Amino acid sequence: MIILLFFFPFILFNGFVEKEVFAQNLPVIPRGELTATEAMRIRDELEITKQDIEQKIVKLQEAKKSYDLARLDVDSRLKKIEEEKRLLDETLQKEKKLKEDRVKEAVEFVSKMEPRKVAPVMDTMDRDLVIALLSRLPARQVTKLLENSSPAKATQFLEYYTRIRSGREFEMLRELGLCAPAKEKNEEKGKSPP
Repeated sequence: MIILLFFFPFILFNGFVEKEVFAQNLPVIPRGELTATEAMRIRDELEITKQDIEQKIVKLQEAKKSYDLARLDVDSRLKKIEEEKRLLDETLQKEKKLKEDRVKEAVEFVSKMEPRKVAPVMDTMDRDLVIALLSRLPARQVTKLLENSSPAKATQFLEYYTRIRSGREFEMLRELGLCAPAKEKNEEKGKSPP
């Protein structure tokens, strides 16, 4: 009687035992005594099954190596993107603070000047900057500035300021890029007033 030792027909993948995959490919061993021919046939079938399992294990190991390499690549790219995002956020915060400081400084200059001297300068300034200045000045001074501006510009500033309603909304719109672009300002310079 030939006693055959065989590896159990299963593989381990992700912690689960997959037994039923290979159970269909195993040879049927008859009960009772085996003839030499039957034993050889079963041994050959078991050898083929063993080779098939070994090939699949090698393929799984190769796939796992590829997966691990891809995961490392993705992780390194994510770290790089996160670092770039952090740097961009820092840069944006610094730029926002710098911009706020500049506007604050401009408000101080404008608040110290006479409205009749500031109004003509405002007429040539970027509309968004004018609105930023007006939103930080006292209402009485804004009124004087608008009175001394050209009627067309005063109307434009007032309408724009009214649409924005508050400095907070203005900042949100500005960050979203929904405030009047410089291109529109340049187009307005080329047009004659109605």
